[in-house]
Order: sequence, then C-alpha cells, then structure tokens
Amino acid sequence: MEDNLVGVSWLQELLSLMGYRATVDSKFIESSAVEKSSQNYWLEINPSQLQQQQIDRLLGHDGSVIDALQYLATLSLNKNFYSDSQDLINFYTIDLNGYRSEKLARLQDMADNAVKNVRETKAEFVIKHLSSSDRRHIHQILEDVADVETVSQGKEPNRHLIVKLVQP
Repeated sequence: MEDNLVGVSWLQELLSLMGYRATVDSKFIESSAVEKSSQNYWLEINPSQLQQQQIDRLLGHDGSVIDALQYLATLSLNKNFYSDSQDLINFYTIDLNGYRSEKLARLQDMADNAVKNVRETKAEFVIKHLSSSDRRHIHQILEDVADVETVSQGKEPNRHLIVKLVQP
C-alpha cells in the first residue's frame, strides 16, 4: 500500500476510534531541497460529515489537537523516525476546514517579515515558540531566498529558528 494510502487508513481509523465519522483525502507534496530524504503527504479530513462542534474539538485551542494528530501520524507511520536510518521519512500534514492552509499563510507572512527585518537591520532575527513542523515550513519557505539562511538552534522546548543574512 502506498504511504499516502497508509496515512489515509491510519487517520480514518484513529478518527473512528475517537468517535468521528469522516473520510480523509490525500495528495503527495513535492519534497523541497531542505527535505531531500523525505516524502510529504497532505491528509485532508473531509468536514462534510462533522458538526461544527466536532470540527472545533478536532482543531483544538490554537490548533493543539490537529497539531498533535499530525505529530502522531508522522511518528506512528515512520518506524525509523528517531533512528539513524537512511530510509526516507514521510511527513504527514493534516488539515481540516482550511486550518492548515490558513496557518501556512501566517507562517509565510512571518517568514516575509523576518526577511524584511534581516535585510533592513543586517541583524539576525529570532523566531521563538514554533513547533518543529512550523520551523520546518519556514525553512522550506525561505530555502530559495538567496541572501538569507535559516538555522534551528537550541533544544526542545526552547528550540528556535534564526533567520540571518548569508555571509559572503
């Protein structure tokens, strides 16, 4: 079974165990240069069979529940996630009701503002309080910006992202 279908099956089963009736659609997302050794899948929970209260619970406060589901998917569906294996890592992005798309737009704005600040001040710009997934997305967003680079620094839960000018 293809990895995206495994992800769909896993998420539908988890939703069922949680008492939700919902279908899941998926699509493959092209890997970026940042993630040469990974595959990316977008899993979309179809909200048509869910009531608004159920959608709100699945999203959680500030996306906490859907972020946890996404983390569990990536962790559970990759046996080698924490090993030194050279096997591909599959990242699963879970969306519901456009939440993830809106969040990615906010991350894009955050990345654009960081680049603007770095170019104007010539100083590093530190972005704190991001999940590992959000840091990964900002790395991807800025990977093609020639004059800046991004670095994740520190240890969880105090890990942060630094945006800085590329040194000549």
